[in-house]
Amino acid sequence: MRRALDYLKLSSAHADIRHKPSGPRPTALSTMEDSTMLDGSQALFHDLVFTIIPTALDVARMRQLEADISACGGSIFPFDASSGRMEDLQKVTHIISTTSDFPDYYRALDLLIHVVKPQWVDACLKISKVKNPRVYSPDPALFMNEVVICCGNIPEGDKEAIEGGVIASGGQYTITLSKQVTHLIALDVDDQRVQLAVSKRLQICIVLPHWFDDCLKVGRRISERPYTLPNPEVLNIEAGAMPSSRPSPQIRDATNPYPTSGSLPPTPAALEKPRAIRAFNGKKVVLAEDLQLNDNLKGVITGLILAGGGKVTTNLDEAHIYVCNYREGEDYIKSSQQNKDVGNLSWLYYLITHDTWTNPMRRMMHYPRPRDGIPNFKNYRVSISSYTGEARVYLENLVKASGAEFTKTFKQDNTHLITAHKQSEKCEAAEEWGVHVVNHLWLEESYSKCKEQSLTAEKYTVFPSRTNLGEILGQTEIDRDAVEKTYFPKHGKPKAVKAIAEPNGVPGSSAPKARPNSGPVAHSSPLAQKNRRTKTTGDVATPVASRFNEKENVTPGSRGAKDRALTKLHDSAPDIAKFEKEMKRKGGVIHGGRREKDAEAGDGSKKPQGRDSMTSKRSIDEVDEEDEDIADDLTEEPTKKNKKAKKDKLTPIKYRMLISKDERWLNNPDKESKDKARLRELGLFITEDAKKVDILCAPKGLRTKKFVSAIASAPIIVATSFLDSALKTNKLPSPEKHILADIAFEKTHGFRLKESLERAKQNKHRLLKDWTIFCTPGVAGGYDTFKDIIAANGGQCHKWLGRTTHVTASKRTIDLTNKEVSQNQEEDEGDVLYLISEAKKSEVPLWIKFRELAKKHNMVPRIVKTEWVLFVTMAQYVHWDPEWELSEEDVDATKS
Repeated sequence: MRRALDYLKLSSAHADIRHKPSGPRPTALSTMEDSTMLDGSQALFHDLVFTIIPTALDVARMRQLEADISACGGSIFPFDASSGRMEDLQKVTHIISTTSDFPDYYRALDLLIHVVKPQWVDACLKISKVKNPRVYSPDPALFMNEVVICCGNIPEGDKEAIEGGVIASGGQYTITLSKQVTHLIALDVDDQRVQLAVSKRLQICIVLPHWFDDCLKVGRRISERPYTLPNPEVLNIEAGAMPSSRPSPQIRDATNPYPTSGSLPPTPAALEKPRAIRAFNGKKVVLAEDLQLNDNLKGVITGLILAGGGKVTTNLDEAHIYVCNYREGEDYIKSSQQNKDVGNLSWLYYLITHDTWTNPMRRMMHYPRPRDGIPNFKNYRVSISSYTGEARVYLENLVKASGAEFTKTFKQDNTHLITAHKQSEKCEAAEEWGVHVVNHLWLEESYSKCKEQSLTAEKYTVFPSRTNLGEILGQTEIDRDAVEKTYFPKHGKPKAVKAIAEPNGVPGSSAPKARPNSGPVAHSSPLAQKNRRTKTTGDVATPVASRFNEKENVTPGSRGAKDRALTKLHDSAPDIAKFEKEMKRKGGVIHGGRREKDAEAGDGSKKPQGRDSMTSKRSIDEVDEEDEDIADDLTEEPTKKNKKAKKDKLTPIKYRMLISKDERWLNNPDKESKDKARLRELGLFITEDAKKVDILCAPKGLRTKKFVSAIASAPIIVATSFLDSALKTNKLPSPEKHILADIAFEKTHGFRLKESLERAKQNKHRLLKDWTIFCTPGVAGGYDTFKDIIAANGGQCHKWLGRTTHVTASKRTIDLTNKEVSQNQEEDEGDVLYLISEAKKSEVPLWIKFRELAKKHNMVPRIVKTEWVLFVTMAQYVHWDPEWELSEEDVDATKS
């Protein structure tokens, strides 16, 4: 994503300084289109210099592009495919390429040179104006750059969030349905625009909003198949087994960092691609000593390089390519600092086989690996689920390269399970055993960034419904800046990166396994004073960062009225406003963010000199000239142009409110959207996160998951009259005037809410700290409900399926140093192990196994009704009543 953001800023800042707008501003399809107009006397590409990278382009297409550019006043700078390098790159303003995988790509970014697909030229010619090059970038990090999204009748909050997200990830957004649209987002086939698209037979993908949400969560473009209307699989609870994924092309010939001698590539002569960048033509290659090649193998490889037009040398100073096994040694550092191509033997074989150049950092297994792996990874035992064939081989080798231990069999002492989806027995066992379940992005990005990534990041633990994440395997690239800082800084010597030994387990655990983030991480080399690429300084925020990362935005997967992502609008609006503000200032968003010296001088002291960005927010409401006729034909309702009326800043949040069982917005998403927007303007933020709540709103006392979980936050509990008053008067009333009173509820359940909230303030989410509670999947309300309630009070809940497992908490002791909490734990017997269950015959076999488990660990088994945990968490003190215990007699009584 870093490279995507770099290119976003580059494109906005460098949006053609040679042309100034004249005449009225035309409409534009893309929110981010550059609507620069040209003087009638000036050619379209006047004073622009192009280089065309011939890879994947046939001769006819090349000649057509050259002719079109020349006819519009542009000039062609010749490209020599045999060398692959452009010595006078600074003379070029635009590079046309179908891929970013050519040697001078990063150098072009540093020089603020646009890299665009050939389609950019066609689009410019079609409307006779220079379009924004960012949306035509071949950079795979801009994973939405071929997507044009239009929204149907979905809540305004979702539209705003989708608009910001698609722009930041390289795509285009339009409010007008036209033939240029690739994806129409709607809730059902009855949507007016869906009916219009079907009647006009538009070649368009009609998907649920879930698709775009899930794409942004994982930071990749995933398959639309499960989300496609009219029968989306994600809404079918009986969809069956998870579909298998197609082999990912990104890992082809890149699954092993050190191929064996039995996999020697063929002679490249028969595979020569005349229009590709020749890999070895005129190149000198150094084969490092750490490859440990025998004389015979070295001779074979030398012959293959010679057949490709290259030469093997021992003189590093004259070499172009350095091949080694590990990221260490003076030669590796020197070669990297001098910007030579540095790769491993697997990468060299790839070059020989295909005789075309590829960046060794493009694929994980093509770059030299760290000898000691990634810090902390030596403590981990990792297993894999739901990946097969090349994908499995790739992940096995990546686990080993990271320094972790790979296990083919998944056992209780594993620390991590990497899976493509959660429909497997291994995932069920992992949940029961308390093993971390993550997708492959956690492993790839930890390896890429030379540092273990936090497991709390949503993108590593999200598994979109009916999606096999194996489809996006291998799309992560080596992080150039992280590797440079760690292994070959420009100034100073790199420090050895070694895994730090940590004590196994966690406090209160008898399981002999390590957990992430449980110990110090070895710091790497000193920061380079000047990195190869410009770094962002954090001045510019992207419109989507907070939309998915903030906990208060976490909502259930349903797209029902109460689950719609309006909160995402409120949370992302400040970032979108900030982004828009940056886009409107002179020069636009500058490449890589403001330089450090500019940041020190302040916002107004230095303004970048460059092309005026014509990518203001107003283009959201406009349509390209090329689409005006189509738009008139396809759009049945006028668009509202109210974007300018929006405030740059929202009212500061005064209260965070969680609402339970208020049905005022049931089946009325538009009213919900408008009301929540009004409340947010008053300073009231409606959240779904029970751990961050100031006010809990409900019509009466309840025992819902939201209500019970929120009590642990000690909120003010108000009646729904609070919302009535706020919406009626357009002012926030005093919460104390709307306190919820439900004497009958309190009498029925044996506690007073006022006292519970006082104890919750004392407990501070620690009432069940160091508790491990088991729960069967068949309990009323569902296992996930009680897992969240227990977690809100500081405890852990594990699903009990009757399998032998580790107890992750031993006998508990009351912390007498914390008198406020301990006084609410006085009745805790310490050695009791709890299982939440139901009085059903099917549950009895689980009880037998549970008693064996407790006895094995010298603890007292207690099988309880859900009433026990509900009372404890609502009353906010530990208590026991024998009537809550379950036994076989209760099952017999239920039968009779």
